[in-house]
Amino acid sequence: MPGVGMILIGELINATRKRVAKAIGKRDEDFIRELAQTQEKNGAAYIDLNAGTGKGRDREKEDIGWLMETVSGSVDAGLCIDSADPDVIRHCMSLSKGRKLMINSISGEEKSISLLLPIMKEHPECNIICLAMDDSGIPPDTGKRVEIGGKLLSLLREAGVPPENIFMDALVQPVSTDSANGLIFLESIREIKKRFPSVNTTCGLSNVSFGLPDRGMLNRYFLAMSMACGLDSAIVDPLSPGIREAVSTASALIGKDEYCMNYIRKCRESLE
Repeated sequence: MPGVGMILIGELINATRKRVAKAIGKRDEDFIRELAQTQEKNGAAYIDLNAGTGKGRDREKEDIGWLMETVSGSVDAGLCIDSADPDVIRHCMSLSKGRKLMINSISGEEKSISLLLPIMKEHPECNIICLAMDDSGIPPDTGKRVEIGGKLLSLLREAGVPPENIFMDALVQPVSTDSANGLIFLESIREIKKRFPSVNTTCGLSNVSFGLPDRGMLNRYFLAMSMACGLDSAIVDPLSPGIREAVSTASALIGKDEYCMNYIRKCRESLE
């Protein structure tokens, strides 16, 4: 999958958003379908589904099953299963019906590895996001993040997961809390691609701008910078103004758009 272009994961169907939580509770299919379709039309290759409302495992299973069914009938995009509960993730595997899936996510924490690795052994065809953190938390330096990523890569490959199904997340942190956070992430992405060129890289883009004004501008510039360092994918709001423009422009500038054809097409679309 590396080299096929920027892979956007639409983040908007998340139960932490009040309107989405309300739609899940009321089984508002029209709202969820439209939200999925609009994200796909704006470039999302995967639709992230989060049904964690804090009402227990059984309720989350029921809700995410409904989301999977509703979204699957609305878009061709893959589904990104976003849950902190491995039992919920296992449940989703049984509901996939051949749909392209991504798991969000496994980390270097021992509990995460022990619970999620067996699932990946059963479903090596599934894509998975790997968080560069362990039981000590998010490392403050590039070296440790790359080390954790390498450990997860080895474990997943031993489980039969091909490297192209692995998405390493070097973990974007807000520059509002530490001005070095952006640079550490960029350095980590560059080193991961150098050490493990066959895997994908990803991130939760909007984390970089938390607590700051005009977050959209920061997100767009950081996305372009990250792509230049080897970012293959990002969890984003694809409806945010300028995101698609940032992707097409950066792709043209870093040699991932032959003859700049996608950039030219995007410019023509903006004139119509």
